[in-house]
Amino acid sequence: MLVLLTAGCATQVQQSRPVAVEKPAEDAPVTASSSSSAAIPPAQLGISVASIVDGRSVMLSDGSKAEVSGLAQPGPCWAEAAGKFAAAMLLNQQVRYDRTTGALTLADGTDYALLALGNGAGRTAGAPTPVQKEAEGAAQRVPMGLWGAPCGGKDALETSSAPPPPPPVTTTTTKPPAPPKPKPVFYASCDEARRAGAAPLFWGQPGYRVELDPNRNGIACESRYSGSR
Repeated sequence: MLVLLTAGCATQVQQSRPVAVEKPAEDAPVTASSSSSAAIPPAQLGISVASIVDGRSVMLSDGSKAEVSGLAQPGPCWAEAAGKFAAAMLLNQQVRYDRTTGALTLADGTDYALLALGNGAGRTAGAPTPVQKEAEGAAQRVPMGLWGAPCGGKDALETSSAPPPPPPVTTTTTKPPAPPKPKPVFYASCDEARRAGAAPLFWGQPGYRVELDPNRNGIACESRYSGSR
């Protein structure tokens, strides 16, 4: 009897091993072996987005940084809009992040890269997949997001160099030419001045001399009968 029981137990163990290892029940929980206990599934739900770095990078609740593959670094023109879009879609939301492929998906399975590309909140980089190209093309055709105004699909707005300021206007008052100086005139006497038709001579006029102005009133040769010279 003892021998038969031992053989029966051995037979039962040999029959139970294939069932437990090769074909586990679908509802039964999978128990990780000691060799795979440290492995973490690359796309694991249960982590959330704690903060937004930029339109393609976020900080996760486990303290790690997730950079979405397929998206280019946001350009200065549309970086702010891309960051706001990422915050609206991802902040404090549960996500799956595959560190192997860089794919970030929402809890409902939505691929964030496609979501951003389709809304003009990102552009493709590297070797985009056909689906990513299609999503980007849809935003371009609208156009929306970075493909619309003011960026027009460009990372930075073109800053045309401003023309140099015009030279300061200098208002130079052109002085009229000075009148020619009168030729020096000399009258030896008032009679000579009268014969020349210059009498009377006022002070400052050519030919005026104090010698011809006895009363020193500034008028020389006033009258032919005034006793002037």
